[in-house]
Formats: sequence, structure tokens, C-alpha cells
Amino acid sequence: MNLQDVTPDECWDERNAVEIRRYASAASIDHAASGAYEFVVPASSGGRLDITALYIPRASKTLIVSFHGSLQRSKFTLPRFEWRNSLASFEVAQLFVADSSLHVNRAMALAWYIGTSEQDFSSDVADLIKDIASAAGYERILLTGSSGGGFAALAISRQIDGSTAVCFSPQTRVGDYRNSVVRTFYRACFPGLGGYAAVEKAHRSRFDLRHLYATTPDNNFVRFVQNTRDTDHYSKHYTPFADSRKVDPSIGGLDASGRIEFVPLALQDGHLPPPRGRFRQHLQEAHATFFGAELAVLEEEVEKPGIPVSSNVYRRGLLKFLTRNNH
Repeated sequence: MNLQDVTPDECWDERNAVEIRRYASAASIDHAASGAYEFVVPASSGGRLDITALYIPRASKTLIVSFHGSLQRSKFTLPRFEWRNSLASFEVAQLFVADSSLHVNRAMALAWYIGTSEQDFSSDVADLIKDIASAAGYERILLTGSSGGGFAALAISRQIDGSTAVCFSPQTRVGDYRNSVVRTFYRACFPGLGGYAAVEKAHRSRFDLRHLYATTPDNNFVRFVQNTRDTDHYSKHYTPFADSRKVDPSIGGLDASGRIEFVPLALQDGHLPPPRGRFRQHLQEAHATFFGAELAVLEEEVEKPGIPVSSNVYRRGLLKFLTRNNH
């Protein structure tokens, strides 16, 4: 089952208001297009899950890659491209990647871009991002997402040297998330391996990012923003990750490598995406901190009240997208 078998044959995505293109390989992707378009391309591994993404090429040195979190399947249809409105003011290339793992089972709300027992989908996405950056000349790659999308940003950034992940209240180990969601995922995508413990043992670095970051070189950068009022994720996902990097979770700050930064903030009650202003603020600050350059924006935006950032960070006049159901 390749993705084209479950994607409509139309060449226009009405919901996202973009053309759909199908490519035989990443080498055929158009980096000179004048506007946004959606594409479907086979994975580099040759696995059955193709990659679907919405691409906005631009003549910039920065590529922002966005990943979505959990989906209410009765509300959202695939593919899902999250944070499109929030990123609209940035004058840089943008890539919104959908999680094709969700095509395996219509009951799955979240699959963390992990893929299946036969296909490491996160690695396929990392290969695609590297191919796009190389072909288009993007020198700075910033990956972002909230919750399950933050998990994907952390996992995929670790496979791209010099990239930066900006994640918001992400899971850091699949097994520490809600049992019903985890069970639906691994039974559909990793059948025949027994219970969760056996699945994680066989694929630990794909399921446990604390283990991944402890056993691989520090070759990327991370800004880990955690809502302290999301008590479940604070205790189960953020604190163990900060502890593993020898950082006090209540204070935050950089770890000993100077590459991974923990930022605890009191935002909304519960596990919710960050407000739009906060989201953009942390992308801009991480870009400046780790890449040494300001993140280009289209027009000046008025500084948001209550968000302490310098006047050259927020800009006026955000462009309004007509896309529906995007942050």
C-alpha cells in the first residue's frame, strides 16, 4: 500500500487550496515554484509509506519544517499541515510534512512519524529534508512541532547535522503517553511483536528519545519549551529528558553541550498547543541563538503585550491565509 493508493487522484487539494504534484523521486521536486504546492514522493527506503508534504520554496538560507500532532480523525482528514498560518509571516522556505503512518489504521490519532516495523518513516523524512536542502541551497534547517509533532522534530533533527529542533511540550518516550493511543499505534504498525515492552526493545531509539539522545552524538540543537501547567507532560516527558541532560527542569537552561536548551513556562492549563505569539517568538529566538542570524519576516509586526522580546523580533502586518483548520 503506497500512499498514492489512499490519496485522491485529483491534482488539486481543495481543503488546503494548493496543487498536488506526484514525483518519482526527491530529485524531481520543484524548488523554483512561485507559490505553495503539495507533493507526494516515494520514501528513500522504498517502503510502502510515501511522503506527502506542502512546500513553499523561497530564495532563503533557512528552511522551516513543521510536523503535526495528534489528530481527531473524525474532524481532520489527511494530509494534515499544521502551523501554516503561524508561519505565514516568515520570509523563508517552509515544508509541512504529514504523517503517512496514520494511513495504516483509520483509528490511529497519533503515530509520531515513526512508521512501521518494516519502514523507519522518520529516517525517510530526514533523507527528504536533506535532499531538499541540498538541492535548493538551504543552509539552516529548523524543525518544529507541538506534542507528537515535537517528538518528530526531536527525532528527525537528530538525523540532520547542524539542524535545530524547536519543540513544544513534546512526548519524549512513546510508552509514557496515553495507553489507549499507544496500544492502537503499535498494534497496527508493529504487529506480531507482542506487547509494548517487546516493541520498544526491538526499536528503542525510535520510541524513546531520551535513549536516542543519550546514545548518539550531539550534532544538532534543541529548544525544548515545556508548559509547566501541563503537569502530565512536565513530569513524564520533560523532567526525565532534562534530568538525562543534567539540567534542573524547574530552572531550565542549556545543558553541558551548549546545544540543548530547556525552557519551562507557565502557559494554559493542560496539554494544548502554544499561543501563536509564543510559538513564533521561540522560533525566532532559537534561530538567532543557534544559527546566529535573525529569522526573516515579511513585514513589521507590533510587539505582543506580555511577551518580553526585543522590538526587532515581532513584526507588523501578518499575512492572512485562507486555509482552514491550521494554527
